[in-house]
Amino acid sequence: MLLARVDGHVVISTGHPSLKAQTIVLCTPIDEVGASKGSPVAAIDPIGAGRHTRVFITTDGSWTQNTLHDETSPIRNQVMGLVDAAPVPV
Repeated sequence: MLLARVDGHVVISTGHPSLKAQTIVLCTPIDEVGASKGSPVAAIDPIGAGRHTRVFITTDGSWTQNTLHDETSPIRNQVMGLVDAAPVPV
């Protein structure tokens, strides 16, 4: 699982059939205070997270393939939940 921030939506003209009609978002991993801590990743978003929303992302490709009902899908990341508030580090 990754804590991340949604930075935008991805638009593709040609892609794998499993991604048809899927919302794909570009997310940047963040730390507990919201600072970027890695390279952006693409993830499917069945929840409908908006831009700048903090989300949890699963990196378990088999989970995402099961969600899409396609074992050959090339995408491995999926938004699993929205973060209302992050705890303040002590």
